[in-house]
Amino acid sequence: MSLVSIIAGQQRRTSAPAQTAIGDTAALVLAANPRRRGLIIQNTGTTIIKINLGDTDPDQNIYQIALKGCTVADDGSGATYLDDLWQGDVTAISSIAGGTMVITEILDGV
Repeated sequence: MSLVSIIAGQQRRTSAPAQTAIGDTAALVLAANPRRRGLIIQNTGTTIIKINLGDTDPDQNIYQIALKGCTVADDGSGATYLDDLWQGDVTAISSIAGGTMVITEILDGV
């Protein structure tokens, strides 16, 4: 289910939020999208999620954003990243295998 709203005369919607598993090897978690007008990533696991914006994969020592883990999986205390400009690739890696996050895009159109 997506949320649809009118913002500044333009119709916007959200992608269906999806829990995404991420391991200790970097992976593309969100492909570039020119219709993206916002991005929300919340760490729902107990590991640290490290994120890079662009085509450079993060590793355990070099990354742009680190999201603190939950105390207990899915308890809502994990860090959240919000962005209202980035339209490029998003890659991520977990500090250890078994990381999870919820990713939502805010998109132009219906």
